[in-house]
Amino acid sequence: MKGFLQRVFTKRRETPITYEEAKEMAGSPDANIRSKVAQRHDAKPEILYYLANDADSSVRRHIAENHATPVQADVLLTDDKDDSVRGSLAEKIAHLSEGLSPNETDKLRRMTYEALDKLARDQAVHVRQVISETLKDIANAPQPIIQQLARDTESVVCGPVLQYSPVLSETDLLEIIEASSGRGSLSFISRRRNVGEKLADAIAASSDKDAISHLLGNKSAQIREETLDQLIDRAPDYPEWHEPLVERPKLPPTAAGKLARFVAENLISVLERRKDIKKDQLEAVREVVQRRIASGEFDKREEAPADMRKAKKKDVDKKTAKGKSGIEAAATDGDVEEESTYEKALALHAKGKLTDKDVAKALAANDIKLARAALAVLASISPDAVTKVLNTHSAKGVVSLAWKAGLPADLAVKIQVKLGHVPPGQTLNPRGGNEYPLSEEDMNWQLEFFTGMATVGLR
Repeated sequence: MKGFLQRVFTKRRETPITYEEAKEMAGSPDANIRSKVAQRHDAKPEILYYLANDADSSVRRHIAENHATPVQADVLLTDDKDDSVRGSLAEKIAHLSEGLSPNETDKLRRMTYEALDKLARDQAVHVRQVISETLKDIANAPQPIIQQLARDTESVVCGPVLQYSPVLSETDLLEIIEASSGRGSLSFISRRRNVGEKLADAIAASSDKDAISHLLGNKSAQIREETLDQLIDRAPDYPEWHEPLVERPKLPPTAAGKLARFVAENLISVLERRKDIKKDQLEAVREVVQRRIASGEFDKREEAPADMRKAKKKDVDKKTAKGKSGIEAAATDGDVEEESTYEKALALHAKGKLTDKDVAKALAANDIKLARAALAVLASISPDAVTKVLNTHSAKGVVSLAWKAGLPADLAVKIQVKLGHVPPGQTLNPRGGNEYPLSEEDMNWQLEFFTGMATVGLR
């Protein structure tokens, strides 16, 4: 339609010229005069074809832009040495590509398709980008061309079609995610309108934190409650996820309470204003907020003198710690500033109060520091070695660590996700009930490898 209107209005402005006049202009030594005939829609095809070989790139660019140019000349220009000529040609041909397929029987349509296919593989990024930007919204754009562009190694080329093209199916997108080479493909897909649950699961299972952030911020994305819950468990380490999480259209029942444990104070107020949170969930949020205020993490009563807030904090901590044992007492101990989390874990272990149930409670309470320290103590491995294992996000390494700590295999799955940030779809699950999925020899090797890393200080 755009090409048709352009031809109509251009023709109205053009004063008709004869074939001989056009031929004389095409042979002029002045490039400006040759350019004028190159832009005419009433010039004969043979004259436009002749000018497609012009020595001046501006003339050839006008030929590339001209909708009256014969397809044969367009095919010739796909090999033009000037990127701007091929770029102009790419935009024109892309607009003419609706409904084209690689199986065209009409000679001219087939030549148009082949020219487009060639330009979609052009060595110049700009040329491929022009085609991608032009075809991104076209519902009946040639599928093989869209597939080619979607798998392009340049984000400016693959991005537009990955984010917008209706030609790409869910199966296509899942295959692209699986073969993703880290060029930002997942981020473009996560911003698509109405991302389905399968796509959301695949993106959430990846290690692409930016793509997950875009997914969470995509209000039209359909994210399963289980998937969202797993992302919330991983979220403490990714501040950029916090705001889109608290603003998701729908949250799992326990989500508000979990989020209240680690999001910033301004986001707590967003949670409290949500109309879909039930009364008991809101109470859970407020209870967590009060504990954080008591611990001094933030204080909503900023007008109180600093020394008063500090004194109040110690009083509350001592009261809270009374009557508790195990992990709960360690989490609220009044002498928190005087001893490290690792020393607390050692003290609890000496009293027989550092069990698998305590580790599970620490994970549930999002007390990551204490859970890490507990692993180090129970496995008799240095905290540095534990950090090395967890920071590799290796399922085998984390499983081996949990095994060494004497923890149940089912708890090892939670540790993989919560502490090791292993994507849920890549975790190693128990075999035959609650047996570890790796051999003892394999797990010992994993631990020797990581403890060796910690010893020599590799990073």
